[in-house]
Amino acid sequence: MARTFNCGIGAILIVDKEKSDQILKELQLQEQAWQIGRVVQHGTGQSQVLIENLMHSLHSREMSTSKDADMQQKPQDTKIPVAVLISGTGTNLQALIDHAKESACVKIALVISNKPGVEGLKKAARAGIPTRIIDHKLYGSRAEFDSTIDKVLEEFSIKLVCLAGFMRILSGPFVRKWQGKILNIHPSLLPSFKGVNAHKQVLQAGVQLTGCTVHFVAEEVDAGAIIVQEAVPVKAGDTEETLSERVKEAEHRAYPAALELVASGAVRLGEDCKIQFKHV
Repeated sequence: MARTFNCGIGAILIVDKEKSDQILKELQLQEQAWQIGRVVQHGTGQSQVLIENLMHSLHSREMSTSKDADMQQKPQDTKIPVAVLISGTGTNLQALIDHAKESACVKIALVISNKPGVEGLKKAARAGIPTRIIDHKLYGSRAEFDSTIDKVLEEFSIKLVCLAGFMRILSGPFVRKWQGKILNIHPSLLPSFKGVNAHKQVLQAGVQLTGCTVHFVAEEVDAGAIIVQEAVPVKAGDTEETLSERVKEAEHRAYPAALELVASGAVRLGEDCKIQFKHV
C-alpha cells in the first residue's frame, strides 16, 4: 500500500496551500474529506511519496479496534438526505441550502426541477448539489411523471422531500408512499386562503394579518398537518407584490425551521395524520 500513489485512500485533491482550509470546508459540506499531507519539492534520490508514521498509525488502529470491539462505531455522516423540488427561481431553495450548511441534521442531497433552465437549478449547481430535470411535458400521465420522480428519489436515498415553488400537484399514490416525509410551504396562514393567488385573496378579504405555513403534504391540496407558521402584518397600501416580498422573508425563516424540526425527530406525522412532538 505504501508504494501506491494514493495509498489506498481513494481520491486525492491537491490544492493551493493558501486555499486548503476553505476548500476542505466546502468539500466537507458534501463528502467525507480530510487534509492528510503536503506537496514538497522532490530532491534527487528521494522517494516520490513519503509516508510518515505509517506503522505507528496502523498499530494504533489495531490496538484501538481490539480495545473498542464491543463499542458501536458512530456513523461519520448522520445528516438526513433531503431533496428539494422546484419550478422556478428557488428563493426558498436558497434559504434551505444556507440553513443546511450550518445544520447538524440536514443535507440537501438533490434538487429536481420540472422545468429546464430555471434559476433554482443554477443556485443548486453553485452549491455543488446534484440536479435532475424531469419535464412533466414529456410524460403521458401524472402517475408516470410522479413514478419517475420517485425512482430518482430512491436512487439518491432521499429521506425527506421539500416542495419549494414546485408547481405540480402530486398524485395520491406518490403522496401516500411519502406520507410524513414531504413538506410544503404556502404563502398564507392556513387553513385560510388555500390554493393559488393567496396574496390576492388576502387583500380582497381585507384582513390585517397573513403569513406563511409549512405543512406536511396530504392528498388534499394545502390541507396537511401544520408544522410551522409565521405571521406577517398586512399594511395599508399593500399590493400583491409588496405583500409577497414581506411574506417571502418570513418563508425563508419558517421553512428551514420546519425542516430542522422534522429532520431532528422533534416533530413527526402520527398515524392519525396529526402532528406529534417528541417529549424530552
